[in-house]
Amino acid sequence: MIIRAYGLLSYLFAMTVFVVFILFTNNHLGVFGIPELLPLNIDHLNGSPSSFPLVINLVLLLLFGLQHSVMARGPFKDWLTRLLPESAERSTYVLMTGVVMLLIVLFWQPMTTVIWRAESDALRVALTVLFFVGWTITFLATFMLNHFHLFGLQQSFNHEDPDAGAKVFKTPLFYRLVRHPIQTGIVVAMVATPDLTVGRALLGGGMLVYVAIGLYFEEKDLLAFFGDTYRDYKSRVPGVIPGLKGRGGS
Repeated sequence: MIIRAYGLLSYLFAMTVFVVFILFTNNHLGVFGIPELLPLNIDHLNGSPSSFPLVINLVLLLLFGLQHSVMARGPFKDWLTRLLPESAERSTYVLMTGVVMLLIVLFWQPMTTVIWRAESDALRVALTVLFFVGWTITFLATFMLNHFHLFGLQQSFNHEDPDAGAKVFKTPLFYRLVRHPIQTGIVVAMVATPDLTVGRALLGGGMLVYVAIGLYFEEKDLLAFFGDTYRDYKSRVPGVIPGLKGRGGS
C-alpha cells in the first residue's frame, strides 16, 4: 500500500511539474495568470538575481543531465534497489526528475538579450502551435509503448512482476518513423519558439545536448538487450528525424 501511494504521488507530482515546465520554457504561464502568484517564465526573474546567471543556469542544466543519465544506468539502479524495493526504483527516478525540473523553473536566471523575435502574428501562432505539437508527440509516444511503466506506476502497483510486458520489442505508430519519437518531440519543442532569447537558446541547447548524450547510452542498452532485432531496426529506421536515413540514423 505504501509503495502504491509513493508511486502515485511521485507520478502526480512529476506530471504537474512537467506541465509547469512546458509552459515555463516558452513564456506561456502568463496566459493563465500564474505570474500574479509566482513569476514562473523563463524570461522573467523567478528568484533572487545572480551576478553569474550563466553559471547558475549551466549548473541547473548539468544537474538535470546528471540526474537523468546517472539514475538511468544499471549500476545506480542496482545500488538504489539495495536501499528501496525494486518496485519503487522507477518512481524514485520520476520523483527526482520532477524535483530537478522544478528547481530549473524556480531558480533559472533570465538572460533576456533577444537573438530573434517573430514579428508576424501568423508566424508567432505557427511557432507556438509547433511548440505544443512537439510536446504532444512526446506525450503520445509514451503511451505507444507503456506510459505507466515508463513513469513507475505499473511497477508500484504490480510489485510482484513490475516489468510485466515492458521488455517486449515493438514499433507502434511513431516508432515506425523514428526510433525515439519521445526525443523527437523534445527537439521540436526546443526549436520552436517565437521569442528566442539567450536564456531560451541556452535551455534549448542544453536539452538538445542531453538528448544526444542520453540517446547514445540508450542505444547501447537497447542493442545489448535486443541484439540483432534492434540492430536490424536501427539499420532501417532513423533515430530522431523522420526520413533521415543513414548509418545508425539520426
